[in-house]
Amino acid sequence: MKADADSIDADPIDGAVLRLTAGMGPESHRQILARCLSGSLSPAVALMQLLIDTENAAAVRATIDELALRVANVSRATDSLVRDRVDDLTQLMVENELGCERIAEMLRSNMDSPEMAPTVEAGIAFCERLFDWSVQQSEEASVALYSLGNPTLLERATSEIVAQLDAWHVLGKTKTVLDLGCGIGRIACAIAPKVREIHGIDVSRGMINIALRRCEPLTNVHLLKSTGHDLREFSDEWFDTVIAVDTFPYINQSGAALVESHFSETKRVLKENGDLVIFNYSYRGDDDADRHDVRRLAAEYGFGVVVAGEHPFSIWNGSAFHLRKAEVKKV
Repeated sequence: MKADADSIDADPIDGAVLRLTAGMGPESHRQILARCLSGSLSPAVALMQLLIDTENAAAVRATIDELALRVANVSRATDSLVRDRVDDLTQLMVENELGCERIAEMLRSNMDSPEMAPTVEAGIAFCERLFDWSVQQSEEASVALYSLGNPTLLERATSEIVAQLDAWHVLGKTKTVLDLGCGIGRIACAIAPKVREIHGIDVSRGMINIALRRCEPLTNVHLLKSTGHDLREFSDEWFDTVIAVDTFPYINQSGAALVESHFSETKRVLKENGDLVIFNYSYRGDDDADRHDVRRLAAEYGFGVVVAGEHPFSIWNGSAFHLRKAEVKKV
């Protein structure tokens, strides 16, 4: 026991996290809370994961209340950073309790994505039904459960994504961009002032209708419903940049053939040295496996890997890939 105590004292944050979460159940809750309190998971994503785990907003609120009570009873003077994180988590839960209840209802609706669709056609059809339905429940939560249905929180997360795109120099006043799986148009709206033209496609008619409404004043935004099978609507070497935000996990669930098709089609519609940005390649929770698969696909379809599986965001826990279409060497 002395060795455990020594290890706790060696890292005050780890020690505080262990003291505050010890004995809380179930184990999945302890792991989520520990990651949040240690700073590796944002409060918004922690709440989302707790809601996914329980499908019960009242149960999540009880867990957060228990954690706050433990802070009052067992925290130490050196635990101030961890106490602040508990306060942030508690405040977020209180401010978004109705949104959390709505998300729990959505999760209980039996519209959960299958781990793997039996066919590509079945996978695309499921995504169309899922997003047509979910956007009617909450526009914000339909594209990002971690937004808790809160427009302000979604806007902050979207701003972080745009800042990362700026940092990678994939936007610009002369660039034409494709938003693959554009959802409600939040990315298109945000980057429209920064690019010459942006096209957004989605398999969900409900999503496209909302995106059209949100982006109506923006004359350089063009949105349409796609088949989900390919990018047949666009000519060769049309785009400077293709962006896929939380889109590839659903392509993956529809089968390897659809993933291969989208890499092939993306290469076709990108100009030489054009950029492909993928935020989240899958939902399997294995960053190393995602990096391996993306590197393999990049090599097979003629992309160089600029960034592989980094986590650059403070609100969202999405993994980031930046690929660049290799220049064709003329003989």
